[in-house]
Amino acid sequence: MRFKFVHAADLHLDTPFRGVPADSGLTGTFQQATFRAFSRIVDVCLREHVAFLVLAGDLFDAKDRSVRARLALRRELDRLHMAGIQTFIVHGNHDPLSGDTGALGLPDSVKVFGADWEEVEVRREGRVLCRVQGISYPEAELRENLSARFRRTAPDFTVGLLHANLGGVEGHANYAPCTVEDLAARGLDYWALGHVHTRAEYVLAGGAVAVYPGNPQGRHVNEPGERGCMLVEVEEGRTRRRFVPVDRVRWHRLEVGLTGLGSLDGLVAAVTEQVDASCPDELEGHAVRLTLTGRGPLHRELSRPEALGQLEAELREQLALRHPPVLLESLRDASRPELDLETVRLAGGFSGTLLAEAEALVTEPEALAALWAEDAELRALGQRLRRLGVDALESPRPELVEQAGWQVVEQLHEEDVA
Repeated sequence: MRFKFVHAADLHLDTPFRGVPADSGLTGTFQQATFRAFSRIVDVCLREHVAFLVLAGDLFDAKDRSVRARLALRRELDRLHMAGIQTFIVHGNHDPLSGDTGALGLPDSVKVFGADWEEVEVRREGRVLCRVQGISYPEAELRENLSARFRRTAPDFTVGLLHANLGGVEGHANYAPCTVEDLAARGLDYWALGHVHTRAEYVLAGGAVAVYPGNPQGRHVNEPGERGCMLVEVEEGRTRRRFVPVDRVRWHRLEVGLTGLGSLDGLVAAVTEQVDASCPDELEGHAVRLTLTGRGPLHRELSRPEALGQLEAELREQLALRHPPVLLESLRDASRPELDLETVRLAGGFSGTLLAEAEALVTEPEALAALWAEDAELRALGQRLRRLGVDALESPRPELVEQAGWQVVEQLHEEDVA
């Protein structure tokens, strides 16, 4: 029997967005973005006439779910209920069962799995269409391999709904850890996973699949690009999967090269061109981290005190006036001096030695850390900055050492030429 369902995860309803200033004109757009993304997931379910929706944990951003988030969830699930579409939910580390006050009632068509493994039959016209298994986190931290509790009980197509870290993905807490082999051993057909925010698919032995749809709305610059849900079509026990973007605000990491640019207005034009090419009009907004790369005369200009900050402020103001508006999260300078550094290295002398020392520190983290720890003035400066509320570096950043080497060599070169 042929049917479709939608797999989504990590809604993080009402999440605070990192890198969005409180006084930004885009604050309201960002505050609504997770709600709008979930509403678009429901739109996909209705448009595609799916049999059910599975939500694989972290529906809410925090254990103490906000009233606004709970009411938004109820409103969207009501839309599915009215259309005869079932919803299956497990809770994860951000929204464990212990945070549920019981103050929000859900439609009868919604099944929330508890702290013990359960299986539910999905029926159509009196026949079993498929089976959905799931288990929720009772508390925020859960180190048990929950996949071991799942098992095939019948020949019907079976979905396993699980919030877990498959394969120890870095950047995500290792909750409910499991391996590809663990999932394959349980004999299910489709693992609807949550927890990891980057979209990924794993083909298991026997033809089953395990899927992370990623989160439907990026929350910061480390979650760039399209975000959405997975539309799954099942026929003869096999699946066809299609990713559907639903994000309303999109994060980007963009690079603009200084090579060939000789003026600040030319640089602004290059930034505008890159933003135009990368930020589609159909979204409600964009957030961008810009990094300047390459080599050119503007590197020296932007190395002057406050120059980069002034350029950042100017670009932020211009981009915010666009339609849709673009928030400049930050402007980073990774460009290099116009001076040919390789020639400096080969020439030796003081400048060549300085470059070699700086690069050696970059490639030897232990030596760099030792230099930082041994310098009493650096430690004292860091302590003073922290007392003033400034986020001082706890450890040296290799890229700053490298850039400092470039700047000193460039300045020495200019003095020699003069």
